[in-house]
Amino acid sequence: MSQIILIEDNQAMNDLLTINIATHIGVSVIPRNGAKDTIELLAILPNIDLIICKDKIKDEETGRLIYDHIKNNKLGTSLIVMGDFPIEIDEIVVTMKGPKNWEKTVRACARVLGISDEDLAKKLNPDYVSVPVRFFLNLTSSSCDVFIRIKKGPMDYQFIKRIHSGDSFDRESVEKYIGQGLQEFFIPQEHYKNFTTFLSNQLVTKLDDDKQTLDEKIDTIGESFSVAMQEIAKLGFTPATIQLTESIVENIVKTFQKTHLSLLMLKVLNSKHSYIYQHSHLLSVVAGECLKNLQYFSEDNMKRLAYAAFFHDITLAENEELARIRTYEELEKSELSETDWDLVFNHALEAASLVKSNPEVLSGVETIIKSHHGALNGKGYAINSYAKLDTLSQVFIICEEFVGFLIDYKEKKTEMMPLIDELKKKYPGAEMGDVIAALEKMLKNQKSNDKTRT
Repeated sequence: MSQIILIEDNQAMNDLLTINIATHIGVSVIPRNGAKDTIELLAILPNIDLIICKDKIKDEETGRLIYDHIKNNKLGTSLIVMGDFPIEIDEIVVTMKGPKNWEKTVRACARVLGISDEDLAKKLNPDYVSVPVRFFLNLTSSSCDVFIRIKKGPMDYQFIKRIHSGDSFDRESVEKYIGQGLQEFFIPQEHYKNFTTFLSNQLVTKLDDDKQTLDEKIDTIGESFSVAMQEIAKLGFTPATIQLTESIVENIVKTFQKTHLSLLMLKVLNSKHSYIYQHSHLLSVVAGECLKNLQYFSEDNMKRLAYAAFFHDITLAENEELARIRTYEELEKSELSETDWDLVFNHALEAASLVKSNPEVLSGVETIIKSHHGALNGKGYAINSYAKLDTLSQVFIICEEFVGFLIDYKEKKTEMMPLIDELKKKYPGAEMGDVIAALEKMLKNQKSNDKTRT
């Protein structure tokens, strides 16, 4: 089996490239952190077929160091450099400029290793599509046959049917698969779109079930949120994903209106779902309470903020750690790759552009998303544009910062600081003063109500 070395300091991209190169090309992928430990490994394994690396990792000229080592030692190893490398192509190196794209990298890898475009095309457009096993937790039947995949050889898999179309199954049987370590089911490619519609419809039905307890409702919202995020990323807005998104937002609003705020926040904060889900749901309810205190509440305004909360970090969903960056200073200190840095810097603009393609979204949501870090053009972070924003955008910005801190406090056990005082220092102008006062009133009311209940 061919062996390649992958040098990639972004863990999410590392995982994405590793699994796709291993799956589609059938090679052994060896991870390394930089040029130094790669060169040390080449001393032991000089017959590595290919090395894939970035042009730079932090201050290290990774591409140049690897290239020089291969050249000077006359190794038979090929090199793919991602980024701005002075040599675009010679007998050793292929340079891939522009944004990272795993499919483009896999194709380049295949060409270097002599795999035909025809063979690769078949693997990149497989007969079966993977679906996370957890998506089946909310189903009792399937609209199509469902398979598991067993590896028979380096590039050979056998698909074994585990669920027949129309068969009934229960949550316990799905949990059993998860307990055994199975992460993905597979369904035939030609049935994938119909399956996502079926799944979305089942989730909408469950979301609309008023007999659910609060815990069950939050669990259903969280699971539906994950499905919607993934399917919108894959398929864009379809009737099914639009309907599911609408149902999620409506349920967030309904649950907010009929549940004590402290209890609802506690349940969401302690749920086992993703950071982006927790952040989005908490942001929706905190912003809704601030609207009440500002006497600016209406169901449509609450829905606008809930929609914006749903989508504001959608382009960062594959790497949730990026969604935790909330200031330019944090971005500069993050030591991200150039690609990830640009992704974070532009994520508000990209999310706003995505929302524009949803014909059902309420007016004003695009503006809230684009300006949710203060920059009117959706790029980067700004601290002097707040006076130009409307009330909903101002509420969103303050509540987004508060919720981020709240989750950090819960997860990392950070020291509780006088957040209201910090917000007043950061946003000294009168234009944000009313919003901060509304948040302060919310916190005081929570403390008072909690004391009364105890």
